[in-house]
Amino acid sequence: MLDDIQHKAGSPALESGDTAELKALVEKFRVCWEVYPLQILAKEGIRKIGFDLQLFGTPECGTEHISPGCQHCQRVETALQEIVDWIMQRESPSCTHIVSPDGAELSYAPVRANRPDVVVRVFIAHRHQWDEPVDECTVSCLEQITQALAQLGVCSGTWSHS
Repeated sequence: MLDDIQHKAGSPALESGDTAELKALVEKFRVCWEVYPLQILAKEGIRKIGFDLQLFGTPECGTEHISPGCQHCQRVETALQEIVDWIMQRESPSCTHIVSPDGAELSYAPVRANRPDVVVRVFIAHRHQWDEPVDECTVSCLEQITQALAQLGVCSGTWSHS
């Protein structure tokens, strides 16, 4: 699974202080996030090795003819990538982030009223020994990222802005 994923580090699209454009993208595409455990099957059983942070965005209200990979979804994916690039500035020396856009598919979740969501996934794990169990450092990386998302107005779970 991780073999097909593009690793993106550094080279943020925007400077850390310039968040107005990103906040506008969050509002425009109603960006929200969820996090799940990243697990592997080890000798001793299932081991939690990190986190699978998923960012969801949807085309603007009133957009018609939405299909996987369409131009509307590509704009959402580009916006989600800009948000992820900005978040990646917080990369820890002991943790790594691996980004996987799912632009060729749409997600429909009841928690988000079955809206057509484009998904970008960020896998958070140990930098040098990715299969090591979650520790304080990994949890701290996730906390820094979720704080950065909150700074941009990204909602946890569902879109709640008016």
